[in-house]
Amino acid sequence: MNITSYLWLPILIPFIVGLFKYKYFNAQYKYLYYFVAFGTCNEITYFVLVKLDFRNTLFLSHLYYVVAFVLLGFYYREVFKGFIKRAIIHYIMAIFVLFSVSNVLFFQSIFEYPALPSSIHNIVYLFASIVCFYRIMVEAKIKNLWEEPLIWINTAILIYYAGNLINVALFNFVLEYSIEFSKLIVNYFVVLNALFYTLVSIGFWKTKKQFMSQLQ
Repeated sequence: MNITSYLWLPILIPFIVGLFKYKYFNAQYKYLYYFVAFGTCNEITYFVLVKLDFRNTLFLSHLYYVVAFVLLGFYYREVFKGFIKRAIIHYIMAIFVLFSVSNVLFFQSIFEYPALPSSIHNIVYLFASIVCFYRIMVEAKIKNLWEEPLIWINTAILIYYAGNLINVALFNFVLEYSIEFSKLIVNYFVVLNALFYTLVSIGFWKTKKQFMSQLQ
């Protein structure tokens, strides 16, 4: 059994949970749900194209990193409201989009993996998750960390993007020496992917309790 064939399955968990909990979402969680919904469409499209024997589906990666970067940007724009100016986040998003488009037009084929945009994407949101935890610690407004959706979701982003940076670095390094070990790295990414979406699902699930407590 090829575990990579089921890479897209874990994303269905937060997609379905978010669908039922959407009415309890504030703006930031709605943007995150759009991120999950887009990722779901992307993964299903990839799965279908592979089943149709498309030899190269890397063009999907170029589109994915641009749209995912923007949607996560809007999510963190809401998270950092009153902490970081919205204009700064908008500038970062615009620069990344322009860079990604320029990369495809002038430097890299759309049928090659966008390694540099991917790495920048990972670094930016790894840093954003660290800044988010810094704000949480400084402000100390959250009474129960376990019941706070932001904690679960930001932890998911921190673990995922830190792990993804390691994954990219290891895969490119070991590919030259061992195909078998490269397959283990791919399996590691599948587990990382499942953990990410599981934590996001827990965050979505806890939004109802947060919503009800705000009404009281």
